[in-house]
Amino acid sequence: MDRINSVVRAGPTLFPTTRQPRLAADRVASGPQPADSTVSQDAKTTAPAQETGSAASSQDAKTAALLSQLAQRDRQVRTHEAAHIAAGGMYVRGGARFSYTTGPDGQAYATGGEVSIDRSPVPNDPQATLQKLQQVQRAALAPADPSPQDRSVAAAAAVGMTQARIELAQHRLGVYQATENSAITRSSGFSVAA
Repeated sequence: MDRINSVVRAGPTLFPTTRQPRLAADRVASGPQPADSTVSQDAKTTAPAQETGSAASSQDAKTAALLSQLAQRDRQVRTHEAAHIAAGGMYVRGGARFSYTTGPDGQAYATGGEVSIDRSPVPNDPQATLQKLQQVQRAALAPADPSPQDRSVAAAAAVGMTQARIELAQHRLGVYQATENSAITRSSGFSVAA
């Protein structure tokens, strides 16, 4: 994005060349011109038009290059955000939001974008939270070239997954301990006969 916005538009710079016609005063001061160097008046007047045309074509080439860059960036941004949406599934909140740059042709080109995704834990269900955050992490890393923000979301999802795993392990341990305690209580009622 910085590369596209840093393009500077400057007018063409014209430098004097030997092809430019000399003023009448210059011709008088320089004396008579040799017969073989005569140029028709039409040729003299078209030389500046040709130079202006080459400057305009140079500007057209720069404009075409800028439009090509903007179009390429637009495709990249839209593909990137579409990958997030496809992988995020039901946890995506709304569609993609884009930031635009207006090109020299007056059209808006997407140069940035974002997709909101729900990363909140599922209340009282660490297993569902773990599955949800795994999908969030896949969605964050889905594009071919994840951005630093994408990697940050994936890292936050990984932290949440670790927390969910700890809660799940504590829950399973609690269930196991409750089962063991009830099994010990039931089997401790034995009697010894003498």
